[in-house]
Amino acid sequence: MLTAGACAPTATPSQPEAPSMTIARIQIESVTIRTAQSFPVQVFAQVKGVIGDGCSELRPLEQSRSGNVVTLEITRLRPQAAICTQIAKLYDQQIRLPGEFRTGDYTLQVNGRPYPFRVD
Repeated sequence: MLTAGACAPTATPSQPEAPSMTIARIQIESVTIRTAQSFPVQVFAQVKGVIGDGCSELRPLEQSRSGNVVTLEITRLRPQAAICTQIAKLYDQQIRLPGEFRTGDYTLQVNGRPYPFRVD
């Protein structure tokens, strides 16, 4: 005679709790702004910085423009209480700024810091 049976665990394994995550701006080391000799004029920002430690992950770039002010927010996502490798993840990107740039004075805000520039 053949019988079949199912076994159920006597205790439910506990699921690890998802870590609390923190969103923060990355550390900006330098910003270099250059214009391309094109029509219409295109403006690029070379942004260098530090994303963070081994647990930090870069989030999508947020970019907006209001008149002559262009704003870039470069942020990271990191578990709050994580123990991570202390090897810095670096950021080095050339970013095309949105819109047309006529002759005039402009400000690029990168993570809250202003970088004025002029288009001739």
